[in-house]
Amino acid sequence: MKGLKRFFLMGILGLLCLGFVLPTFGEGKQEEKFPSREVEIMIPWAAGGATDIVFRTFTTVIPKYLGVPIIITNKPGGAAVPGYVEAMTKKPDGHYIVAWATPSITVTHMQQTPYDASSFEPIINIATAPVWFLAPAKSPYKDLRDLVADAKKRPGQVNLGNAGSGGGTHMIALAFETVAGCKFNHVPHAGGGPTITAAVAGQVDAITVGPPEGVAQLAAGQLKCLGVFSEKRLSQFPDYPTAKEQGIDFAMGQWRGLAALKGTPPERIKKIHDAFKAAMDDPEFKALAEKAGIILDYRSTADFKKLVEQENKFYETIVKSAKLGTKYK
Repeated sequence: MKGLKRFFLMGILGLLCLGFVLPTFGEGKQEEKFPSREVEIMIPWAAGGATDIVFRTFTTVIPKYLGVPIIITNKPGGAAVPGYVEAMTKKPDGHYIVAWATPSITVTHMQQTPYDASSFEPIINIATAPVWFLAPAKSPYKDLRDLVADAKKRPGQVNLGNAGSGGGTHMIALAFETVAGCKFNHVPHAGGGPTITAAVAGQVDAITVGPPEGVAQLAAGQLKCLGVFSEKRLSQFPDYPTAKEQGIDFAMGQWRGLAALKGTPPERIKKIHDAFKAAMDDPEFKALAEKAGIILDYRSTADFKKLVEQENKFYETIVKSAKLGTKYK
């Protein structure tokens, strides 16, 4: 009898111990190290464009702060829509994030898209880029005034390349038309890289892109800068005049940062933000960014979210007032 009681007692104690142990295993899973593998950044534009250059510049520095490498995956085409639609099918665990830039939201006002400005969670803004108009080195245009004069003389016949229909550079070019009083034939490409290639090959009369796009080609003498859409000359490119200097009161640019998938844990978003902020402050990265022509513009998660919301309303107003695209018709 005593042996039977002892058997039952041992069994109960065993179950109690098991009850305490099981939650510990569960808690261990909740506290899984992040990141536990490389972090993938999806860029919905072609390699060689401004956004692509910005994030590839991080690849050598970010492992020091994130603890793992980053992998860049380009999914160009369709004004970035296919890339973001695919991203929405991924697991929101922080190991898959997306490049989030001005063209990410402008297209959502030009046409019906399966996502909008609130479909992703802004993490950090990294760079800003006032748009500039570039032309082939052998172009007869010396500056913006020549380009505008020709476009006024031949409405809709001067070919102006951009990085995608409905994207940031396209929208800015449309806004420039209104201010300058001219009309271009807008030629879309699958990102900044292909746009630069088209200009170097002389396939278009001019292009609208933004630093770091075109920096290497300008230095090599393959392209010339007709004008910069900034309030004052860029400190990194002091030889290039602004539109305002040429009598055209216009200044406009694009922002570039990172966003997470909806449902990504806030603590993981913070971990990514902190790693990229630390990398931005790293002397090695600053030197690489300077060489690439990247104009750094840090904004915290909260400030970046506010910027996206403001820009979203701004572009909605532009599209509606100018009756652009097909979404609001």
